[in-house]
Amino acid sequence: MACVPDASPLIILSKIERVELLPRLYGQVLVTPWVWDEAVVKGKAMGAADAAYLEGTTRELRFTTVRLTSTENALAERLMTEGRIHWGEAGILSVAKQRKAIAILDEKEARTVAVGMGVAHIGTVGVVYEAFLHKLVSYDELIEFLEKVSKVAWVSPDLVARIIRQASEVRK
Repeated sequence: MACVPDASPLIILSKIERVELLPRLYGQVLVTPWVWDEAVVKGKAMGAADAAYLEGTTRELRFTTVRLTSTENALAERLMTEGRIHWGEAGILSVAKQRKAIAILDEKEARTVAVGMGVAHIGTVGVVYEAFLHKLVSYDELIEFLEKVSKVAWVSPDLVARIIRQASEVRK
């Protein structure tokens, strides 16, 4: 199953240099123009080292930049109006719905809309936990990730505790 990441998961995974987990877990990575602009173009303009890393990595790993179809654009416009989410998230959810891909989203409102649409979705922390379950990262790497991500983005302490507890049980 392909994945369609939002800008924040790409930026976070870039900051910890683990973007390669996306194609290893989901195969094809579909990047919308808005996400590319937000994560790479604007990041490079600000001088963010992770944006340059992301640009190189996405080319090396052959991420696919997608243009929204007229159907996807119409759905995205409806989602912005009805779901009170911004264009980037609406585009991601529209592409994920139409192309039967998993959306990678961290924003609560977008995840709520995804549930209502029946779109499979996961957050950045969930991606790394899945990588742990598929033995792409070790338990120690998972814990290190949780520490790093907590320094660059807000993550619910309850979520971190739940992930650590579940990973500990899986590790036994």
